[in-house]
Amino acid sequence: MSLEHLRQIYPVIQLIAGDFEVNVIRTGGDGRPIILLPGAQGTSEIFFKQLLAWGGKRNMLSVTYPPLTDPELLAENVVALANKLQLQSFDIIGSSYGGYLAQWISVKHGERVGKLVLGNSFQDPRPAQSPEKLQGLETKSGEELKAEAVARLAAMPDNEFRHTMLDLVGSHQPASTLRSRMIAVQKAVPVPSLSIDNSRLLIIECDNDPLISAPMRDAIRLHYSGAKHCTINGGGHYPYLLKPDEYNAEVASFLEI
Repeated sequence: MSLEHLRQIYPVIQLIAGDFEVNVIRTGGDGRPIILLPGAQGTSEIFFKQLLAWGGKRNMLSVTYPPLTDPELLAENVVALANKLQLQSFDIIGSSYGGYLAQWISVKHGERVGKLVLGNSFQDPRPAQSPEKLQGLETKSGEELKAEAVARLAAMPDNEFRHTMLDLVGSHQPASTLRSRMIAVQKAVPVPSLSIDNSRLLIIECDNDPLISAPMRDAIRLHYSGAKHCTINGGGHYPYLLKPDEYNAEVASFLEI
């Protein structure tokens, strides 16, 4: 499974949702639709190993959402996209900030959410925030922040993950989108109570996640104490890329794919 294969089978298309142009991938399978929401770094294509694995089985919609920092506005944008595509109810897979956004959708539109997968995410962002981090982001342009992100990726060991992220972040993710998501994390507030039962949640974490600290991982598990939980060893912050067999098995079982 490769990005090139994904682009041949499920190319990115542009749609208007609300007041914004949104880049999406649709697979057109059967069953309850699944909406996929990426984190700060990456586009709708970052879930290529899941889209290729399940696209023939489920109607999947992977979203590169617009450069907004307000999670409530972003949640409404995703729901507007679902409305445009006549998706009345859906499951959601969210990674990192995408998982945070998925929770907001479940706050505002829980009646439309079936099951929710929160991967390497958080309910309370405050332990990862500081005024210095926010100021550092707000004083830089999107192009500067993107150049820094690409430089960090380029310095990594030469492997599939590095090539994938350099492709997505370096060549396909707009600088404005990257900047807005990074700022959004620093401005985020704890998610209010969801409108769905915790038994409809799967929380995925990794033992070596460099971005979601152990206390933050503990906190989301405790907050959603009735949720199903799994730990993927060695998956870092991107188990759907680094440990796709384990990640896909857990998610497929939970979502009954």
